[in-house]
Amino acid sequence: MLAGRHRDRARRDDAPRASVPRVRPAASAVHVDHCRETGRVRGVLCFNCNSAIGKLGDDPDTLRRAISSLEGNAWKPTLVAPGVYQLPS
Repeated sequence: MLAGRHRDRARRDDAPRASVPRVRPAASAVHVDHCRETGRVRGVLCFNCNSAIGKLGDDPDTLRRAISSLEGNAWKPTLVAPGVYQLPS
């Protein structure tokens, strides 16, 4: 948990760079994103983006799989032989 002064400073310093949804959230709507293991502040996000990253376990690989699914690539079969397709695992 970030102490109030660190949270307020991160919000003030990074608010213009809250860029996942590419909009500048209102000051009251920003959330400080931090590593749960180290406590290192990664930046400022809107509530939805911060929640999504947390729900995905702060795991970049899980996020990449979610992105792949959104882009329609998760279940795209690969042709391995004429008429034989393999689905990604």
